[in-house]
Amino acid sequence: MASIYKRKNKNGTACWRAVVRIKGHPSISNHFERKQEAEDWASDVERQIKLGQFNLDRHKAQATFSELYRRYVDSGILEHRKASKDTVRHLNYWNERFKSYALIHITPDLVAKERRILLDAPTNKGKARKPATVNRYLAALSSIFTYACRTLRWVAENPCVNLIKLKESHGRDRVLTKEEATRLLEVCRESRCSYLYCIVLMGLTTGARRGEILSLTWQCVDFDNGLAHFKITKNGRPRSVPLVDEVVKELKRLFSERDPCKDLVFASKTAFGKIDISKPWYRALQQAEISGVVFHSLRHSFTTYMARAGASTMQLQTATGHLSLSSLQGYTHLEAQMTRKYSENISERILGGVDEKRS
Repeated sequence: MASIYKRKNKNGTACWRAVVRIKGHPSISNHFERKQEAEDWASDVERQIKLGQFNLDRHKAQATFSELYRRYVDSGILEHRKASKDTVRHLNYWNERFKSYALIHITPDLVAKERRILLDAPTNKGKARKPATVNRYLAALSSIFTYACRTLRWVAENPCVNLIKLKESHGRDRVLTKEEATRLLEVCRESRCSYLYCIVLMGLTTGARRGEILSLTWQCVDFDNGLAHFKITKNGRPRSVPLVDEVVKELKRLFSERDPCKDLVFASKTAFGKIDISKPWYRALQQAEISGVVFHSLRHSFTTYMARAGASTMQLQTATGHLSLSSLQGYTHLEAQMTRKYSENISERILGGVDEKRS
């Protein structure tokens, strides 16, 4: 049976999408300016498929990237992705570049050429794109071609599969010194943003990500036990973190001053959404004379402080919510001197036994 849908284009015009689904055959779709054209096309395709006269291979060869893009977005796959907004933004870029291309003409060479263009072209803010960002764009393109290859059978292979990823930097692994952390908190306490001190203190003492802290609701704060429960985390798994007395004190102050109509702990003063701390955060860094630090550096600092204090790998993973040891290793910036005592202990045991045998 055929289904006819009315769609609205980005320019405000309308079009009609016809989808033909017959059991035992792959679904076929097309777009038209008028509903009658869509209905006539669908009836004709249904008749040809039932008579065995429809050339599926030819249809696949003529399918454009724009058709694939619409099919992929309509499939509902993106709704199950945590970073769906970023994926849609990346796919919109590729749709602008490839929308008129037939899928068979999008080759590995073309994708490699377009990747170079993307890497060299500045962003809307005039900055250069990092290799890691370009890799995310390619990952989105690869996902839509995987859908075309495995689900729709429109192409024989994914043109992105054999492209080697661009080498990414190790990221920012800056750890605040004790003096820097103290200086930063003092400045944050005096900030015009009444939330900043509590937010930064939570980052330093819990290792929580900025998004986790800003998404915290009052229902997830347990004052009696001094806990915060993060339902929204990067890996999708909720976790609870202990709150130090100073954080609990600040949260109680904010609770007494809260707007009862807003659930978020750090709610915007002017809207029912998250607060944007970018300006007060960077202003605090400038006043504290701290450079090379981003908010995520607080998470690096927390994890490193814990490791230096002797926390086990299991304890670190529990505190930070990392699912793998490889992810955690990027956060524990232990100097060689910090592990010297373990090496010396092993040396004493081994060499001590050798000396006893010699004597």
